Amino acid sequence: MPFNPFFKRVFFGPFGLRAGWRLLIFNFIFFFLSEATALLALWIMGPKDSEWTPAVFLVGRTASLLIAFFSVWLMAKIERRSFLSYGLTRERASLGLFFEGSLWGILSISVVVLLIRLFGGYSIRGVSLHGREILLFAAVWALAFFIASLFEELVFRGYDLFTLESGIGFWPAAVVLSLFFGFVLHFAMKPGETWVDGLSVSLIGLFFCLTVRRTGNLWFAIGWHFAFNFGSLFLYGFPNTGNKGLPLTTRLFDSSVQGPAWLTGGPMGAEASAFVFPMIALLFLAFHLRFRVVKYRSLRNSPKN
Repeated sequence: MPFNPFFKRVFFGPFGLRAGWRLLIFNFIFFFLSEATALLALWIMGPKDSEWTPAVFLVGRTASLLIAFFSVWLMAKIERRSFLSYGLTRERASLGLFFEGSLWGILSISVVVLLIRLFGGYSIRGVSLHGREILLFAAVWALAFFIASLFEELVFRGYDLFTLESGIGFWPAAVVLSLFFGFVLHFAMKPGETWVDGLSVSLIGLFFCLTVRRTGNLWFAIGWHFAFNFGSLFLYGFPNTGNKGLPLTTRLFDSSVQGPAWLTGGPMGAEASAFVFPMIALLFLAFHLRFRVVKYRSLRNSPKN
């Protein structure tokens, strides 16, 4: 066939199907299934414009995680790779990385909240949960935020990063995906967002890419992501635009934010506070000093099944 050589150059490279096409197929599958699931839920349950509850949030994020698992599994079969090739290693050190990432995450949000409080933007009136409610809602929200973090990291710093890196290199892929994560999925698609939140999310996404580069897997990023959200939303009770700009009703502290949005983050939450940016700079420096060896393994060097 006369077009066969051209066809091969467009769709195939030295490592098989080109990274851009693999990325396109994966994201089409993932977003198609996500939208289909959302439409099915809308048809069954009707339109919902309510605040987050543990049950609704947990079910929604679990559905997203299952779709992510299926999409990655399907692409792994197509590419003849292990499902674990995209950052979900089962090494003994993975659990330690998750817990260390969680410690860094809770310390990060605590530092930001402390600075906001010192400038008069945050106050605690008391505790909004009592007795067994504290353990119950802490456990449910922890599970929900863990699932949400696992889902997002598997998609964006997992399959997307590992695949795009195999085509254009690690740091160009990290920058492209971080900007997409911050300014397309957050700033452009969520109502009430500002460029400040888009920038902070992009920089945090870039930090996650650094953790993948130095540790070789997703577990530190998953731990940090989980603990930061758990601390911000459940522990300290900051609002979030995904929750209509409101704090969780089942949060630990009966807290309030007051003052300008640059200080508190406004309805976007603590991640949009100006104090997030020095915290992120400190994260990059501290992580660089803590993890000096690059352990990332490119798909170009990973054996196929």
